[in-house]
Amino acid sequence: MKKWSKWFGPILILMGVLCLVIAPFVPVEIDAEGFVHEPGFFLIPVSYVFFLSGIIVTLVMTLRKKLRKQN
Repeated sequence: MKKWSKWFGPILILMGVLCLVIAPFVPVEIDAEGFVHEPGFFLIPVSYVFFLSGIIVTLVMTLRKKLRKQN
Protein backbone atom coordinates (compact mmCIF):
# COMPACT_ATOMS: atom_id res chain seq x y z
CA MET A 1 0.00 0.00 0.00
CA LYS A 2 2.90 2.34 0.67
CA LYS A 3 4.00 2.30 -2.96
CA TRP A 4 0.57 3.38 -4.17
CA SER A 5 -0.04 5.98 -1.49
CA LYS A 6 2.44 8.48 -2.93
CA TRP A 7 0.89 8.18 -6.41
CA PHE A 8 -2.77 8.30 -5.40
CA GLY A 9 -3.02 12.11 -5.35
CA PRO A 10 -1.27 12.70 -8.70
CA ILE A 11 -3.38 9.96 -10.31
CA LEU A 12 -6.56 11.72 -9.15
CA ILE A 13 -5.27 15.03 -10.53
CA LEU A 14 -4.45 13.35 -13.85
CA MET A 15 -7.93 11.81 -14.00
CA GLY A 16 -9.44 15.27 -13.45
CA VAL A 17 -7.35 16.75 -16.24
CA LEU A 18 -8.29 13.86 -18.56
CA CYS A 19 -11.99 14.42 -17.87
CA LEU A 20 -11.61 18.08 -18.82
CA VAL A 21 -9.74 17.13 -21.99
CA ILE A 22 -12.31 14.51 -23.03
CA ALA A 23 -15.42 16.65 -22.32
CA PRO A 24 -15.25 18.84 -25.47
CA PHE A 25 -14.96 15.78 -27.74
CA VAL A 26 -18.27 14.22 -26.67
CA PRO A 27 -20.83 14.97 -29.42
CA VAL A 28 -23.62 17.42 -28.62
CA GLU A 29 -27.05 17.01 -30.21
CA ILE A 30 -29.97 19.40 -30.57
CA ASP A 31 -33.32 17.68 -30.96
CA ALA A 32 -36.30 18.88 -33.02
CA GLU A 33 -37.74 20.85 -30.10
CA GLY A 34 -34.51 22.77 -29.58
CA PHE A 35 -33.29 20.98 -26.45
CA VAL A 36 -29.56 20.44 -26.15
CA HIS A 37 -28.48 16.89 -25.28
CA GLU A 38 -24.96 16.91 -23.91
CA PRO A 39 -24.10 13.37 -22.74
CA GLY A 40 -20.58 14.34 -21.63
CA PHE A 41 -21.61 17.24 -19.42
CA PHE A 42 -21.12 15.17 -16.26
CA LEU A 43 -17.38 15.05 -17.01
CA ILE A 44 -16.91 18.70 -16.02
CA PRO A 45 -18.09 18.45 -12.37
CA VAL A 46 -16.49 15.01 -12.04
CA SER A 47 -13.18 16.50 -13.18
CA TYR A 48 -13.45 19.18 -10.48
CA VAL A 49 -14.06 16.51 -7.84
CA PHE A 50 -11.09 14.44 -9.04
CA PHE A 51 -8.82 17.49 -9.24
CA LEU A 52 -9.71 18.89 -5.81
CA SER A 53 -9.58 15.50 -4.10
CA GLY A 54 -6.19 14.87 -5.71
CA ILE A 55 -4.87 18.17 -4.38
CA ILE A 56 -6.24 17.43 -0.90
CA VAL A 57 -4.80 13.90 -0.85
CA THR A 58 -1.41 15.16 -2.05
CA LEU A 59 -1.32 17.89 0.60
CA VAL A 60 -2.37 15.52 3.40
CA MET A 61 0.19 12.88 2.38
CA THR A 62 2.94 15.50 2.16
CA LEU A 63 2.08 16.94 5.57
CA ARG A 64 1.94 13.47 7.15
CA LYS A 65 5.33 12.63 5.68
CA LYS A 66 6.90 15.86 6.97
CA LEU A 67 5.38 15.46 10.43
CA ARG A 68 6.63 11.88 10.71
CA LYS A 69 10.11 12.99 9.67
CA GLN A 70 10.22 15.59 12.44
CA ASN A 71 9.31 13.07 15.15
